[in-house]
Amino acid sequence: MPVTRRIVVGLVIAALVIAVAAFRLASANQTPSGSSSQALSPVFGTPALQQPGNTVWGRVPYCSCNVGSATASVAGALEDANLVVALEELSPKDGWLYFAATFDPHTTTRDQVGAVLMTSGAQVVEGPP
Repeated sequence: MPVTRRIVVGLVIAALVIAVAAFRLASANQTPSGSSSQALSPVFGTPALQQPGNTVWGRVPYCSCNVGSATASVAGALEDANLVVALEELSPKDGWLYFAATFDPHTTTRDQVGAVLMTSGAQVVEGPP
């Protein structure tokens, strides 16, 4: 039953992240009463500025012998801390599995997410490899 619950929670989190992204994109695409070139500028600049504020990058040791997800302990620690965070695993590199932990900055801070990642055994890194 706990595995099923984690899968459902993961799907709900993924749906929320997609909904927030779609809402932000729709809000950014509203054209003000001006030229269209002025309206395009904020659309392209906004995502790059928002990403560092709502994503914490991390890594965990990885080998092909891992039975389940290498980030299972990270996901469990985030759930135990009642933080709504979406984890996206990247390709393994040099014995590490890198991942992105994306969160809503209105409900959670980078420091909270980073602290939970470190207590779960993950290392917080500056960005993807």
